[in-house]
Amino acid sequence: MGSVLREWIGFQQFPPATQSKLVELFAKLKEEGVDKLTILVMGKGGVGKSSTVNSLFGERVVNISSFQSEGFRPVMVSRNRAGFTLNIIDTPGLVEGGYVSYQALDLIKRFLLNKTIHVLLYVDRLDAYRVDDLDKQIIGAISDSFGKEIWSKSLLVLTHAQLCPPDDLSYDVFCARRSEAVLKTIRMGARIRKRDFEVICFFITCFSLSLSLSLTLI
Repeated sequence: MGSVLREWIGFQQFPPATQSKLVELFAKLKEEGVDKLTILVMGKGGVGKSSTVNSLFGERVVNISSFQSEGFRPVMVSRNRAGFTLNIIDTPGLVEGGYVSYQALDLIKRFLLNKTIHVLLYVDRLDAYRVDDLDKQIIGAISDSFGKEIWSKSLLVLTHAQLCPPDDLSYDVFCARRSEAVLKTIRMGARIRKRDFEVICFFITCFSLSLSLSLTLI
């Protein structure tokens, strides 16, 4: 016998406006014959992927320890709310020893067999002030493994947001510049033409507004 899908009890911890938007979204999807949403969370190690998963569910569904390395295998957590199922897949970090971990990518790819991914959350740190060649290599490796189309259903999540911006920048300006830098790295790493990426960014913005999951900055 299959296991009973657990109720999404953390749903009640979200602000009322967020709850209303989610109920509205789920109802709209169910009208279209969709009764589940599967979200894939990816990024480097230590950027807050597991904390993001916990934040989305509103409860501690993935163990986090500052003194232990991440789990080496992907794990999917599922919750049910009013007949709608939310699946979120936490994954191992994509860097090992200063290089892209193709072993981690292979594990994720095999884990995703026969699974439809509706949203990719690409997680990075807001307080990592610069991007470098390794970031581009990670994006390129994700694109090679899953196809550059994966970015058309992606949302950028910036964590570790409790910081004082440098150079006398306002918090909003710093967040915008950091987001722009990561998005530019995604475009270059995925080798997407600028005009095509502008369409993707527009889709990401619209989808982010409609999804309205109100991610907590960690």
